[in-house]
Amino acid sequence: MRKFFKLKHFGTMLLLCLFFYQTKAQQKFIKTEAQLAEINKLKIKVEANPSNLKAHEEFIDAFNSDDPNIISVYQNWMKKYPKEFAVPFSIGRALVWRENPKATEFLSQASILKPNSAENWSLLASDAALKGDHISQSNASEKATKLEPKNPKYAFDYAYCFKDTDPEKYDSLSLEVARNFPNSEKAAQSLYWLAAKSNQQLQKISYYKQIQQLPNKTTSWYLDAMIEYFDLLLKTYPNQAFDFGLQMRLQDKLFPELWHERLAVAKTFLKARDLMNSNQAEQALELLNQVKLNNTMMADRHINAKEYLALFKAEAADAANNTKIAFDTLVTLYSKQPTINLQALIYKYGFKLGMDSTKIVQSIYDKRSVSAKQATSFSLINYLSDQKNSLSDYKGKVVLLTYWFPGCGPCREEFPHFEAVLKRFNKNDIAYLGLNDLPSQNDAVLPLLKKNGYSFTPLRDDKKRMKGNLSASSYPTNYLIDQKGRIVFSNFRIDADNEKTLELMIKETLAAKD
Repeated sequence: MRKFFKLKHFGTMLLLCLFFYQTKAQQKFIKTEAQLAEINKLKIKVEANPSNLKAHEEFIDAFNSDDPNIISVYQNWMKKYPKEFAVPFSIGRALVWRENPKATEFLSQASILKPNSAENWSLLASDAALKGDHISQSNASEKATKLEPKNPKYAFDYAYCFKDTDPEKYDSLSLEVARNFPNSEKAAQSLYWLAAKSNQQLQKISYYKQIQQLPNKTTSWYLDAMIEYFDLLLKTYPNQAFDFGLQMRLQDKLFPELWHERLAVAKTFLKARDLMNSNQAEQALELLNQVKLNNTMMADRHINAKEYLALFKAEAADAANNTKIAFDTLVTLYSKQPTINLQALIYKYGFKLGMDSTKIVQSIYDKRSVSAKQATSFSLINYLSDQKNSLSDYKGKVVLLTYWFPGCGPCREEFPHFEAVLKRFNKNDIAYLGLNDLPSQNDAVLPLLKKNGYSFTPLRDDKKRMKGNLSASSYPTNYLIDQKGRIVFSNFRIDADNEKTLELMIKETLAAKD
């Protein structure tokens, strides 16, 4: 329904028309009369001095950079003030911050008006990353770095451009960031990602030790690295884990309880090992059964030792002549998170119990089937065909489904690992679906796919649909669905260290006969 208000300024009338002749999808951007009056006041302020960046920021905040109508406002201003750098730069920056692919035209124009703006080149690099355009990303990032060589963010971003395309250059530039900017959070961040990328245990430890020596110990990157360092030591050198945990417990004033709980687990592991060495396996198992890996103070900082704990429990149970408990313990974890280490010991204990390979495999399938649930159906638009695809279209195939969006860094990190695993299987047996859950980034979906050669079928998720047991609360969120449309694996993440886990998931789902 049209609503008319008495307006003093013709410009406000134009804005009002923009708001009240929108599609249903844009209804959430309708403003109140008070908001329109404020927007008009800020509009006048911008037009009085279009080079005023602060005035642009205030206008964009009031208008809402997610509102698609703001694009036409700034396109008109670019025509009206063709030589004003602040006009395209302000809206381009706002759109990049919102990971909106429409930023390109504005930032490109800003780079022409002011080619020596390092910030603008940095924003162009971020915009290119959103579209998966690695060449444009590295070129723009290099320009930002050369214009401001003492800026740690620009140096880090430039190094990161080569993470997947030139690993040797990435390693070298990342070490330069840590060396040149030891007090910046980017030093810890650079070393953290080098450790995360490495699949060599001793190399990881070396990077973590370098982070430990950095003077700035207040960043989240430092804390995350120290947590991962402890967890790695816990699974390999428990004595060292205890010593390191004690050091961190005394040093960390912000999260002492985090280290208190990790120390308790390390102490329990050491005590259990002493009991095992003293032939007191039952007591060791009783002690291990009390271990809790979830951190009560910080839920997202759980102790990453689930497999190690299960293996330790199984070892203790077998030593206590409870091989069936050892077998069941490992099958329970393997049914959800299969690994080569678990698989080897499952067969060892299974054979010891007199089972053959067929019975062992059936035990795993039976355990897995108990928790398998029919996936909630959906019918979503395919970006490639503009036609709807339904989950039922893929019945008879194993479906790897991931919720993502173009601006999701962890999603883009995971895609190459999915691709590497899927190449080991017949593509006719598997459907790989990627559900974009952020409509504002629709325009970046196909460019990102084409630039990187990703093979997933891109589907446009519908925020209003009932997702049931096929939902996402964070990104990426992954599911593996069997040939009958049942969810058999969920909430897993794949990286360089556990590609084999996804391979086992797919291989065993394809082989399942039930």
